[in-house]
Amino acid sequence: MARDVREIANAILDVAEANGLVLSNLPLNKIIYFAHAWYLAQYGEPLVDSAFEAWQHGPVHPQVYRQLRTYGDKPIKGRLTRIDLSTGRDVPVEVGLGEQEHQHVEQMTRFYGTKSAYWLVQKTHEPGAPWDQVWTAAEGRPMPGMVIPDSMTESYYRDILRRRV
Repeated sequence: MARDVREIANAILDVAEANGLVLSNLPLNKIIYFAHAWYLAQYGEPLVDSAFEAWQHGPVHPQVYRQLRTYGDKPIKGRLTRIDLSTGRDVPVEVGLGEQEHQHVEQMTRFYGTKSAYWLVQKTHEPGAPWDQVWTAAEGRPMPGMVIPDSMTESYYRDILRRRV
């Protein structure tokens, strides 16, 4: 079952905090993307229920970026929120992942959370990677809503898994 991207973001922030890792908006977006990509490749289903877009510095989830943009490149101290319809207040999105999802998010966060923002951007910009395919198709002219299709992401990362076996 695909999850709200804010729940996955909060799960990653929780794992990072528990492991002494500090994340800003850019690395968080890349970790969410890699967690989603590898989940697609391994399990054939999406981890998050909405699309990533190809932005200049790699895949970004617009909703996550917008909620956290006030942090800039500084460490994220809070959690992503939703509006509680009964009170009209912003409340943190609760994390209620299943065991498989939790283990996956933890593994992805422990690995990618130790990498520099530069390394993460370079990894998403590899020739032939989904971001590169979308960006190249647009001929380097960024346009709003340059969606990275899950089918492209799944195919690319599944091929990597096959080559490792």
